[in-house]
Formats: sequence, structure tokens, C-alpha cells
Amino acid sequence: MLTAPLPALAAAELRLIVLAAAGASFEQIAADPETRLRLDDVRSAIEAVLVTTGTRTLLQLAAWATAHRIVTQPVHPSGALAIKPSLAPRLSQILRGWAGGRSTPELTADFGISPTTMRTYTKTLLTTLNVDSPPQAVVVGVLAELVLLSDIDPTWPAEPLARTAGTKSAAP
Repeated sequence: MLTAPLPALAAAELRLIVLAAAGASFEQIAADPETRLRLDDVRSAIEAVLVTTGTRTLLQLAAWATAHRIVTQPVHPSGALAIKPSLAPRLSQILRGWAGGRSTPELTADFGISPTTMRTYTKTLLTTLNVDSPPQAVVVGVLAELVLLSDIDPTWPAEPLARTAGTKSAAP
């Protein structure tokens, strides 16, 4: 059970969160009629949602939205939800790092690896989880029980959410 209440979010903010978790570009977010944003305003709207939700990055926002059942499934079906994949330790570290609010450049520096090596790891992780973006990797990672939510934030659930919970999805 969540110990922190869900902040009051307007419908446009919820839609922005769903689109961000789906890996939508700023252009796609601005083109969505439910967000009611101009392209120039997308970045500041995302920054405001990060502050409201207490998250640090878009990737952590995707984990937060999944924990709070705002996002309940990936954009495209992923075999990782049917059969929990076994991730190499470094791939698990990357996924947990993203869900915990670390950026890709921060993780690259943390691990002492080159950006090229990190790109290779990222591509391998996306392929393994059958997703096309890091935010979707985080969503699948949470839903496939590859990320323990309470390790990210103690106010989040101790166990990953059921894949059938809720009615909203990450479909743009």
C-alpha cells in the first residue's frame, strides 16, 4: 500500500505523464490535443510535473507513474511481462538506476564506462525487454518485477503492481 498520497493532477498533467512514460517526443506531446501544450511549453510542463510528483527524471517519472497505476502497461506488448527475463547484472543496475532517478550520463560516469559502451548496454536492455525507449524499459521493468519499487522510494509499494491493475495505459 502506498504511504504517500497521490498529488492532485489535472487531466492534462496525467496525459503528459502517460505520454512521457510511453517515450513520446516533445513534438508528439505538443501535438496531443489532451495536453493542450505548445511545443515551447512542453519542457516547462514536464519540469512542473517532475516537481509535483517528487521525481527527478523522465525515467523515474515512468516508474512513479507505474507505481501509482497511472501507467499499467507498455505501449507495445512485451514478452518480458509473460516470461521474466534474466538480466545481466549491469543491465539490472542500469534499469534500477533509471527507475531511481539516475540519468544515463550519470550512470555512465558511476560505472566508469564510455558513452559508446553505455549505448551498447542500453540497446541490449531495450532489446531484451522488447521495448523501444528507456521510459518503456522502466515501465516493463516495474511490471515484470525486475525493479523493486520500495528500493527506489520507501513510500512506493513494497511489491510491484499487478499487470492487470487499473484501466489507464501508456498508449499515446
